[in-house]
Amino acid sequence: MHGESVARPTAYPWRMPAGWWLKNPRYTLYMLRELSAVFAALWVVLFLAQLPKLAEGPAGRAQWLGEVTSPGWIVFSLIALLFVLYHAWTSAMATGALIYLRLGKTATPAAALNGGFLAGFVVATVVLGLILLAPTLGLVR
Repeated sequence: MHGESVARPTAYPWRMPAGWWLKNPRYTLYMLRELSAVFAALWVVLFLAQLPKLAEGPAGRAQWLGEVTSPGWIVFSLIALLFVLYHAWTSAMATGALIYLRLGKTATPAAALNGGFLAGFVVATVVLGLILLAPTLGLVR
């Protein structure tokens, strides 16, 4: 055995074409969901990179406002928003499949978990929206 050469196994050959995920709508939606995280992360990184300009005083603020109101940034932000909304929706709809909640002797149906999650999301959104918009709406002085 010592000194003998052992034949190495060959690598597993990839036999799938590059666009294999485009042939099945479920795989396509899954890949779009994964791509959506890239757009969200890229938007956050670009936005955070612009924030130090606000500390530069009025000139920095004017430059920052010019950048975030440029047509390119607005289009990119809208595309990123659509991807983030799709990502959030698919995450919310997976809640029922990912969480097992037993109340008593029976498991809570996935639709009830999804509905509860979405109801909580709507309530939190309305409450936060009212808190943020309260001065504008004249609810707080």
